[in-house]
Amino acid sequence: MHEFSIALEIVDTLQLNGYLEGVKSVSEVKLNLGKYSGVDKNYLAFAFQNLNDERFKDVLLDFILNDGDEITIREILVD
Repeated sequence: MHEFSIALEIVDTLQLNGYLEGVKSVSEVKLNLGKYSGVDKNYLAFAFQNLNDERFKDVLLDFILNDGDEITIREILVD
């Protein structure tokens, strides 16, 4: 299940860029998910909810499906 490594990479990128500094809980992550990305949105949601990071335990993923073949982070809302 490569979705778990995708979730970890997203969290690592946020961490490295300082977006999670002082954040106690992430409520929503919006992602553009390409039609041919090979990513299962249910597995990715499961991966986020099962990270060893309490900030993401109740996160909701909002997927914007498109006809492309890329995954890009569009917006991240945090508490």
